[in-house]
Amino acid sequence: MAKKGRIFRYADGVDKLLLVLGTLGSIGYGLMTPLMMLVLSRVINEYGGGTFFNDVVDKYSLRLLFVAIGVGISAFIGFAEGICWTGTAERQASRMRMEYFKSVLRQEVAFFDKQANSSMIFKVISTISSDAHLIHDTITEKIPNCLAHLSSFIICFSFGFVLSWRLAVVSLPFSLMFIIPGFVFRKVLKDLGAKINGAYGVVGGIAEQALFNIALEKSTQLGIKQGFSKGLLIGSMGMIYAAWAFQAWVGCKLVTGEGEKGGHVFISGICVIMGGL
Repeated sequence: MAKKGRIFRYADGVDKLLLVLGTLGSIGYGLMTPLMMLVLSRVINEYGGGTFFNDVVDKYSLRLLFVAIGVGISAFIGFAEGICWTGTAERQASRMRMEYFKSVLRQEVAFFDKQANSSMIFKVISTISSDAHLIHDTITEKIPNCLAHLSSFIICFSFGFVLSWRLAVVSLPFSLMFIIPGFVFRKVLKDLGAKINGAYGVVGGIAEQALFNIALEKSTQLGIKQGFSKGLLIGSMGMIYAAWAFQAWVGCKLVTGEGEKGGHVFISGICVIMGGL
């Protein structure tokens, strides 16, 4: 018997292969920003050194082309609308609905006779459809997005410290200021989302239009609160301008006083901020 809470409990051998390929593709997609920034740091150094000729342009244009090809293949294989994650999501959601249908057919006839309230039966059916859709959405979009952003987070910080560890160290508190609001609002949004799903589940079992509109009032109020919380979360990202100003000041000190390369300092700051975002 599958463990409770396993989202991939209905995955077979083919699905596991698709999950592995999709994971690799999502990680590859997450490397897009840091790899582009790494190439750009070399371009800035070449430009600042006064050796920005056609052969230099051709060299870095070719490198960017290679990055684009690799990232494009990774996105097609694994990311949100990629063949792997979408394929396994369709297979697992379909298998889950079939298992539920078999479970319903295994019930004795007396079970259905006892359900005098037809709305309760409708609620059960609508709930399994909603759950299957949520799992499909999670596998198709949420998980690959999480893997891609996690990959970008790790590599961005790694490149930031490699290119200019001094600037990365002093900029790290600003990145933490980007991360903390996400943790603070995560539980709020999660609780509101659960309440909204519960409210819609109740609405699904109501046939009368007048009662349907009344029941939606609660979900509307919860949706307003959810939107307000998301607005606060997005608005907190405005501190990025303070981070840019601080990095510009420290970066100038490092280039003029410590002899660091301008391209490395500039891209290190970008990587640290992008990693935090």
